[in-house]
Amino acid sequence: MNLRLIEIFRAVMQSHTTVGAARALQISQPAVSSAIRQLESQVGFTLFDRVGNRLSATEEAKILFRDSESIFLLSKALNHTVEELKNERLGQLRIVATPQLGHSVLPAAINDLLKQRPKVKVFFDVRRSYNVVEIIESRAADIGFAIALEPELEQKLHMLPVARVEMVCLAPTDHPLARRKSVTPQDISAYPLIGLELGSRLSPLVLNAFKQAGTPYRTAVEVRYSETACLLAQAGVGVTVVDLFSAMAQARHGGGLKLIPFKPTIEVEAFAVSAKNRVPSRLALLLVEETQKSIRRFRSLA
Repeated sequence: MNLRLIEIFRAVMQSHTTVGAARALQISQPAVSSAIRQLESQVGFTLFDRVGNRLSATEEAKILFRDSESIFLLSKALNHTVEELKNERLGQLRIVATPQLGHSVLPAAINDLLKQRPKVKVFFDVRRSYNVVEIIESRAADIGFAIALEPELEQKLHMLPVARVEMVCLAPTDHPLARRKSVTPQDISAYPLIGLELGSRLSPLVLNAFKQAGTPYRTAVEVRYSETACLLAQAGVGVTVVDLFSAMAQARHGGGLKLIPFKPTIEVEAFAVSAKNRVPSRLALLLVEETQKSIRRFRSLA
């Protein structure tokens, strides 16, 4: 049976007149009468006895009305779900990000997304950059965020640039370098340096800057994550050169740190990435938009 005909039949049963049903459904009264005739033709029995201008439901109509309740409610629920999905108010979003973005701008972006789509469930994981690439390639996540990715990865990933930021020197506020307007490799070489491990994507950029300046790159401590380097700098272990995202996040949360421009300028690009053979969902694209907004707010505080 046609669900639309059932809907009209139920409206007649509830309002007891075709005029009332037409008003409730915002259709014409002849359309209601035509639908009832079609439904009677389909079921093979009379639904209403017509006495003048009045309708009296038959016993068969009462049984059909009662037994159609669950089906009709299910249909309404399904239509509601479709509408919710269309407006991105339901569903789930799997996100993976490197610590530089996952621990700085993404929490605010996810919060803004969920304010708009409170029924969406988010799965959020923070991993190293090569793990982000693997997870996105395997389609285990819908959208990924990472910095300083190799251009060659465009062959297997959709890579959307979301920001370009500088590497900065991070030092305790009472450190001698904290008074400078900018620092160079030569300036840093006189103090203990907290460096990123050579396997990271950012370390070669810093190493190359020292090499071009003719300054030996000597580290007192080597760490895996920018966040760890920031924590050690905050503890007074030394100075470090990290991305602006990590430096600002730690300076805002922990205090006692000074961000100093590093010369020569090293710029790194942040990307939103998705699988090459997969069109990003509307929710994923909405998160990208919110992330770009979060980055702009974040940078305005620098």
